[in-house]
Amino acid sequence: MPDELKKKEAPFLVVDVSNSFTKYAVATPGRLLRGQGGTCPTPSLNLATVRALARRFKGKAVFLSSVVPARTKIFRRVFGRRLHVLHGEAVPLGMPVRYPNKARIGPDRLANALAVRSLYGAPAVVIDFGTAVTFDVIDRDGAYCGGVIAPGLNMMTEYLHERTALLPRVEVREPRRAIGKSTEEAIRVGAVIGYRGMIREILGAVRSELLAGKKPKGTVHVVATGGQAGIVARAMPEVAAVVPGLTLDGLRLWAGTVLASI
Repeated sequence: MPDELKKKEAPFLVVDVSNSFTKYAVATPGRLLRGQGGTCPTPSLNLATVRALARRFKGKAVFLSSVVPARTKIFRRVFGRRLHVLHGEAVPLGMPVRYPNKARIGPDRLANALAVRSLYGAPAVVIDFGTAVTFDVIDRDGAYCGGVIAPGLNMMTEYLHERTALLPRVEVREPRRAIGKSTEEAIRVGAVIGYRGMIREILGAVRSELLAGKKPKGTVHVVATGGQAGIVARAMPEVAAVVPGLTLDGLRLWAGTVLASI
């Protein structure tokens, strides 16, 4: 057993590698520690930067969620036995999983599900607004039971620009009106307001299926996270909260389960 795992209350490092950005924080089983984390673009994550991270957090166990296999390999090379990688077949996970192929569940999605289950209860839905937007569902028994994947908001606007001759690249932000008075405004209306419509439609279908047969209809806790959550979810009363650090909090909870099992 690595020495750093013998002290179950010792701080450890949690790292979430997404397609666009990598976030990390120091945590204990009970909480994320403020002021000891950071963010860097995932494309800039290489052997040198991960080694620098290892020097900064020397001796700490590392609990990793990664959707970029090439970066996972770098972390394995640098941290060795200090590294614990979250995946669908991780034991212990800290949550039952009702999914046919557990190995195909994104680790960030599992971390989000762990966090919302712990912080808000069940049933629940996490909407993660990243490169793709994902919905992850906790059923009435507190088990992860599946989800939805759709194109991310930036992906939609970038596709319009890349696949047309005249449509410009626009900064995604709240449109001032529903009827655009310029090409840029029209794209923002279609992207932001239209995107909310897609989110509402998916969420409504998920809620109906999740609560099928339950009388009276119960509450489904809906939480948003990810880079575009503030733009999209702030005008959606269906979303109870926007939690920027939800994935790291889920990694913290998983790490606590692993440490408790040793």
